[in-house]
Amino acid sequence: MNRLHLIIYIGTIVATLLTAGCGNNSRRAEIEQRKAALRHHQDSSLLAAQQELARVDSALEAVKAEYEQKKAEVERHRAALTATAEELTALTMLGLRRDSLKAQWQLLGAKIRYIRQKQSENEAGV
Repeated sequence: MNRLHLIIYIGTIVATLLTAGCGNNSRRAEIEQRKAALRHHQDSSLLAAQQELARVDSALEAVKAEYEQKKAEVERHRAALTATAEELTALTMLGLRRDSLKAQWQLLGAKIRYIRQKQSENEAGV
């Protein structure tokens, strides 16, 4: 091999090594970007779930109070044998609404616990 071929050959090896070294930093930066995006997504999901839980909790408390009031009224009418089908249906519908809100409240609570668990796992794994 002449001197020019040797320089080209060594230059090619150096360029390849430099490219490989840069690629590792690029991958590491991409991994860090993804971790940051995951943290951001978890934080925003947690905040949204907490806000939704607050709304559902308020609605649930209001419906519970309304249900108890309506139930007492219907029980009085039942005792007096004056309860109407409309009253009974309204009470049943209110009970369904209460149960639906309660299920939604439980689901949101589980979602919040899950997000917090994943956040703590991610922090422990860092």
